[in-house]
Amino acid sequence: MEAQNASDDHWSDHWARLDAFLQTDPRDAGCDEAMEMLDVYAELLAAGNDPSERFPGVHAHFLACDPCAQDLAGLLSALRGPAPSRPDSP
Repeated sequence: MEAQNASDDHWSDHWARLDAFLQTDPRDAGCDEAMEMLDVYAELLAAGNDPSERFPGVHAHFLACDPCAQDLAGLLSALRGPAPSRPDSP
């Protein structure tokens, strides 16, 4: 019975990954291009601009790839600096 469950899990994971692949936005630029443009994209965002029109493939990738989106969020956080602290309540 355990072997059957392991086999089912394998196929379930296989189908989930295939489904995710098939739902990939055709404009998705991929990890390599996203990482190549990360600093430019983040600087535009930090300056209040919308880089999604200029770099639609990179934008599509950040929406689809959690690790790359986390890298973008980290760089944005570094560019924007620490959040202003609130004064202590009386």
